[in-house]
Amino acid sequence: MYNLVCDYYYIFSHRKEYHLPKAFSQTEKETIRAQMREKGKKLFEGHGLKKTSVDEITEAVGISKGAFYLFYESKEELFLEIAEQIEKEIQASILEFVTQPNAKARENVSAMLKDLLFTWDAYPLLKNFNKADFDYLVRKIPAERALQHARSDEEFTRQLINKIKREVIAAKVSPGVTGNLIKSLFFLSLHREDMGDTAYEESMNVLINLVAGYIVGE
Repeated sequence: MYNLVCDYYYIFSHRKEYHLPKAFSQTEKETIRAQMREKGKKLFEGHGLKKTSVDEITEAVGISKGAFYLFYESKEELFLEIAEQIEKEIQASILEFVTQPNAKARENVSAMLKDLLFTWDAYPLLKNFNKADFDYLVRKIPAERALQHARSDEEFTRQLINKIKREVIAAKVSPGVTGNLIKSLFFLSLHREDMGDTAYEESMNVLINLVAGYIVGE
């Protein structure tokens, strides 16, 4: 009993060390979240997903570790949010892609898919994301969060197919199969390090042409 009283006394006398994160205003929350994405992106680009720590992120932003968890359950969820933000930029540019009126349908779809996959390389966060990182991320994020991401990808595939039908060819393609084929191109990108840049680009070009052929029915 004496030891228990002493423990309570110690905690009370050092209560500043056990304080909860302060409540943030809505404006502060938006500012902090934006800083976490900005600083987190740079750290993930420099160190990679697994080697970047929550401590590094909070130090860069200037918040406590406890405050971090008011915004994200893990660094992996922050990483996924940053990656999704980049993906949305890329997807928006693809949906605005201008097809060439004099080109064949297959050539137009190939150009569109190449723009999608090779624009990916312009972002170090995505370009350096490999198979080990992907497996690690899948293990760490909640199943519902992964499902949410998958639904977002499906919606983009639906919009892409509608664009192709409007502008290139009125082909009947399966959204499910098309989505899986585009995912297969993404999974190939995860093995870039194993293949080397030259072999990766050559293989990607061949596969893109084959996927485009399926989409336009050739």
